[in-house]
Amino acid sequence: MQLREYKSPTDSFSTSISTSTSLTLAPNTIKRPFAIQPNMKFTTLVAAFLAPIAVLAASLESIAPEFKVDAEGHIGIFAGKKGQLYVKLNRATNLRNKDWFGKSDPFVEMWLDKAYKQRSKDTKGQSPVFDETFCFYLRPGQNKLYVRVVDLDTFRNDKIGDTSIPLDGVMTTGWSPSKDYNLPKWLGLRSDGVVNLQMQFVEDKSP
Repeated sequence: MQLREYKSPTDSFSTSISTSTSLTLAPNTIKRPFAIQPNMKFTTLVAAFLAPIAVLAASLESIAPEFKVDAEGHIGIFAGKKGQLYVKLNRATNLRNKDWFGKSDPFVEMWLDKAYKQRSKDTKGQSPVFDETFCFYLRPGQNKLYVRVVDLDTFRNDKIGDTSIPLDGVMTTGWSPSKDYNLPKWLGLRSDGVVNLQMQFVEDKSP
């Protein structure tokens, strides 16, 4: 049977191909895809190692679009979900007093999107009881509830403290029991008080 030699366009390997289905590879002619060459540039080497990572990231984006990365680098697994988020604001405790004379008049602001905030009633004291329920429509990409406690003043309101609450847990279970959330101060070394919330999530499965 007559054989003919075949050279690939990239000259990476040569083969001997018969008219049947047999295939013989010439020895020591196959190069490893990311073999390090003595004269390889550093940028080429980095690109060679990063290429598989880029392919993997593109694959994840196509098969799991619910994976979202926020500005802080946190991955929100359930950020693709949407539905009604019910938040019950129970109380606040040990709030920092912002008034020089008398006591603070705190109220609470909550939002998923800064353009649409919801506000509690005005109260008095450093440990007020609110007992109010708020409803938000959670859209894909929103996976944090932002909470801010503010002191009502005649001329200018003063912020007492704020925090952000991840929503991945309540989106998974559909329910988050009553829980205290700290209002951190000085990178968490101190506290401006605590707010107590409980949440429920009802997923909207419509297209």
